This record gives sequence, structure tokens and C-alpha cells, in this order.
Amino acid sequence: MQQAADAYRAGELARAETLAEKVCEADASNEQAVLILSGLLLHRKATAEAEILLRRARSAGLDSAPAGANLALCLSRQGKHAEASELARTVTEAQPSLVSAWNTLGAALLALNEPAEAEDQILRGLAVHPEQPALTLLLGHARRAQQRDEEAEESYRQFDRSGRQLVEQAELLTLSGRYVEAEHQFRQLVATQPRNPSAHAGLGRLLLRQDKPQEALFSLQRAQELDPSDGTIRHFLGVAEERPSDQANSDYVRALFDEYAGEFDSSLVDTLGYRIPEEMARCLLDNNADLSEVLDLGCGTGLMARALAGHYQAMDGVDLSGKMLDLARRDGRYRELIQADVVTFAQSRPSAYTSVLAADVLVYVGELNRLLAPLARAIRPGGVFAFSIELNDGAAWSLNPQTGRYQHHPNAVDRLLENHGFASADWTMTTIRQELSQRIPGAIGLARRE
Repeated sequence: MQQAADAYRAGELARAETLAEKVCEADASNEQAVLILSGLLLHRKATAEAEILLRRARSAGLDSAPAGANLALCLSRQGKHAEASELARTVTEAQPSLVSAWNTLGAALLALNEPAEAEDQILRGLAVHPEQPALTLLLGHARRAQQRDEEAEESYRQFDRSGRQLVEQAELLTLSGRYVEAEHQFRQLVATQPRNPSAHAGLGRLLLRQDKPQEALFSLQRAQELDPSDGTIRHFLGVAEERPSDQANSDYVRALFDEYAGEFDSSLVDTLGYRIPEEMARCLLDNNADLSEVLDLGCGTGLMARALAGHYQAMDGVDLSGKMLDLARRDGRYRELIQADVVTFAQSRPSAYTSVLAADVLVYVGELNRLLAPLARAIRPGGVFAFSIELNDGAAWSLNPQTGRYQHHPNAVDRLLENHGFASADWTMTTIRQELSQRIPGAIGLARRE
């Protein structure tokens, strides 16, 4: 059971299904196994199999509201709306927190042509889950079926306003490895809001993570049709088309970190185990780096300044994200904070710095020459460039299609460094972060300007 749960969280759905099935064969009433297996069967539209599994579990004594909600959904998908509504009603009374049961109940009553009863039940659900998007949409359908068009339109407008919330929820499910739930939510959203580019784009990125490039390509192409100017869509569309750019689109990076700013520190440090600033600080201090004039590229919320607190004289920070800079400004650790592209900024500061830091920055830069050339001019002779990379198998650069981040290899980076007047880097192998229970291998490099 533990292996099945781990596989599910890691996005290994076929393995999770096989393992959960073994548990169910040994114990038909094992709630966790039944929920994982029925959810996976519903995900791949094996609805009849899911129904058999859930009925067998109930016969074996499993008295579970979530399992009942899954069975009600099975029944509804097969057109057994009367039975689905009866079961879903029982589940909502037993466990009102299960929004999926309220959704199934409302949809089944609408299918039974009982819009007034559907509205009553949906409103009960909304009393427990205020402004819940799927229930709000069903409320619009129930009111339209009763020819109360103005009220229906207001519900639809409210649902449209909640689209961003739904996308954010699905993105969080994706990042936590709950791919089945994330895909279900994205597909519901694109079905009900077909002109929402963020929904199509989010689904496309999720499908890339699941190694489904052709399906991802379709979703990302649709997203670009709806919003041709979106840099994030362009970035991942290039990944899906296997024609990646040699650097991340600046609009994509800015949007990513503006959106991420509020949860950045807690998510990256606490959830993903990110410790690169502390490790890079140790490397700088152990190598007696001159920290009198420091530039922090992609400074974000100021994690590098905190890691080096008390050890530098002056530090400037540059970042594309204004919201990240707002958070960094609160600590008062930087002499100057500038919103700019790191390459453009480095070009403007010849011989200004004794050390330049780039923690988790090169993952958004593929081809490094355009960054190293201005850095070589910005760093004084004898100064240090300290940076982190995610590792690949030996290429100068590559793009991970599942994450959209760039990867490099120390040997290839050393050759580039030497071409721009740096010594080969001193390398420290490390783990960049934990993602879906997997370590992301990386390295910290310290290269001196000759």
C-alpha cells in the first residue's frame, strides 16, 4: 500500500494502479487502495471497472463517504442518474466537505430534469463551499433550465471570475504530483471555459510532465491561439515542438515569479528542500571570496543575502520580478535593487563587482555565452562567479521537457568559462531540490576571473 501511495504521488500512475490492485485483491475493503484504484480507473475512463471495484468494496464492509462519492460518479457517468443522485445525497449528508459528491448530486438532478431540486441542493453545497467554481457553474445551468436567464448569467460570470482560482488549484495539484486530480480539474475547466488560455496552457504543461508530448502540443497550440502574446505559452510550446529556445522567455520568467512570490520561500525551502543559498555561501566563505562588492543575479526574495548576512560589505540585487523585489526590499539587506534582465544589467556595470552570484538562475538560461561575456567585464580580475546548475548527461545545455528548466554539464561549462577569461570552476555536487519525491541532481560552481 505504501508503494502504491508513493507511486501515485510520484506520478507513476500505471505502477500505482498495479500495486493498488494487488492490495484490493488481498483486502477488498482497504479504503486507501480502493480510493487510489477507483480514482485511477475513472481517470482512464474505465468506469464500469471502477463501479465493480467499489461495489465489491461496499459488500466487503467498506463504509466510506469518499468511496461512495466515487461510486456515485461512476453511476452518473454511465447514465444511472437516479441511483447516482440517491447515493450522492447520502454522501453529502454524511460528509458535507466532499465537494465531488455535491457536484455529482447537482449534475445528476439536472440530468433527471429536476432543475429546481438541483438548485436547492447546489445552494446547500455552496453554503458549505462558498463560490466553489464547479458548483457555481451547475447553479447557472439549473437557473437557465428554469428560464431565469439573468440569474443564470450572473452565475456564469461568477464562474468565469473563478477561472484563475481553478487554474491555480490545478497547478498546485500538479506541483505536488497529484497528476490525476490535476488533469481532471484542467479538463473540466477547458470543457466549461474553452476560451481560457491559462487552462489549456496548464493542461499542456501537465501533459508534458506526464511524457505525453503530442497531447501537450495540441493543448499548448490552442492556448497560443487564444493568447499569442503569452511568454509562458511560447516557452512550453517550443518544448512540446522540440524546438526549444536557448533561453527562457523573459515574460515567462517574470510572470512565473510574480505569481510565485507570495509562497516562494515556504514552497521552495520548506516543501522542496532548497538549500542552494546556504551551500553556495559556505563555498564562497571556504574559498575566501572577496565579498566587498557583490551582485546577486536573480536575487528573488533575498535568500542569498540572508545566507551571507554579516559576511559582505555591499550587495546589489537584480531580478525580473517586481513582486520578488518588493519582498527582498523588506529585509533591507541590499544596497540597490533593480528590476531588469540579468544580461542587460551586467552589461551596464563594467568592473563593478568582486563577486557575482547566480543561485538557481542558469536553469532559465540555456546557451551561456550571452551571460558570461558581460559577466567577464562586470567582475574585477581575481573576483568570483558563483552559480548553480541542474545536471545533464554531458551536453553544453539541454532543456528538461517535463519542467521547462535548462540543464548543463560541468565539463561543458568549464570550456565556456575558459573562453571568457575565467579559470575552470571548483565544483561541488549537490541536490538542487526535491521534486515529486525525486532529488534533482545539480552542482555549485565557483570560477575566478583571471
